[in-house]
Amino acid sequence: TCRISLQDLSDAEMLDGAQARILAEAVAARRSVAISGATGSGKTTLLNALLSLVDDTERIVTVEETPELNPACAHRVALVARPPNLEGAGEIPMATLVRTALRMRPDRIVVGEVRGPEALVALDALATGHSGSMTTLHAAGAERVAERLVEMALGARTAATEASLRARAVAAFDLVVHLERVGHRRVIRSIVERE
Repeated sequence: TCRISLQDLSDAEMLDGAQARILAEAVAARRSVAISGATGSGKTTLLNALLSLVDDTERIVTVEETPELNPACAHRVALVARPPNLEGAGEIPMATLVRTALRMRPDRIVVGEVRGPEALVALDALATGHSGSMTTLHAAGAERVAERLVEMALGARTAATEASLRARAVAAFDLVVHLERVGHRRVIRSIVERE
């Protein structure tokens, strides 16, 4: 069953009708979406609502550090990172899971939240043609998303230059949606489409 819909979010005044149409059309057209905002701004809630719009014939692989996504998708494979045990063994990092997701023939890859070096692998995944992929990340505004992705990707100790990472980050997403808390409400502050 669908846990939450764009209509629910419209009713809660997170977004207006025009914004809902833009987002629904983006999902249908398999455009890649990044959702940014601070902690508690509604990024995961919005991502779940967008995933509820994905066609049942599509295979979605979700990759998360903490299982928060609960979309009503018929064909979903959930991968969850694992911290090391007390002996320091058994860790399964996000970057490994994103690489694993690529081998699972997904129609869309969804990275629950990019927080660190896995940003590099996430950018690689988006460059491999998995259109319609989605992710969330912390950023102060839509215009800061590419910069944040570069900062995190550089943590992977990559041989890639900052300039090449920036170009990949800018090209990775067709749409960047930025959320903010306004009092007790969570609202979409901006939707920026790549030109």
